[in-house]
Amino acid sequence: MGRKHKRTQSPATTAELPITPMLDMSFQLLSFFVLTFKPMAPEAQLPLALPKEEGGQSTVIPSLSEDDEELIIQVYSADNGNITMITAALKTGNSDLGSDTGVLFKFLKDKAKAAGGKPPKLKFEIADRLNYQYVIKLLDEGRRAGYDRISPALLNPTNVKK
Repeated sequence: MGRKHKRTQSPATTAELPITPMLDMSFQLLSFFVLTFKPMAPEAQLPLALPKEEGGQSTVIPSLSEDDEELIIQVYSADNGNITMITAALKTGNSDLGSDTGVLFKFLKDKAKAAGGKPPKLKFEIADRLNYQYVIKLLDEGRRAGYDRISPALLNPTNVKK
């Protein structure tokens, strides 16, 4: 009849993993990344006048005296978030600057020169629908024009043009 084959078992083989070279390589990679790491500098630092806390002291950076004159720029926006109108609220009346931030920069630069040594505080009253990219651009234009005391605020709903 049939012959039955008996299987012979071979001894179990174990795979050897060379741990030492892997540890060596991991420490080399770790030291490379630690030694070549350079943290990025902060993007910008904006000194802003912060509102008072309820029941607390006024938190203002830098300190502003109440006697300083304040230049108010009102920025209106469309429903899509674009700037529709920039208006300078002056003591002599409002001055429309259009919607171009370049015109605003020239206006702010002229006002800073007219102020002599130290330009007045600059307050941006911004419509709540304005895109943040324009808010940052407005703050940038103020800094470039020489104003170091800039405070953004929401445009009062009673002042909003219809």
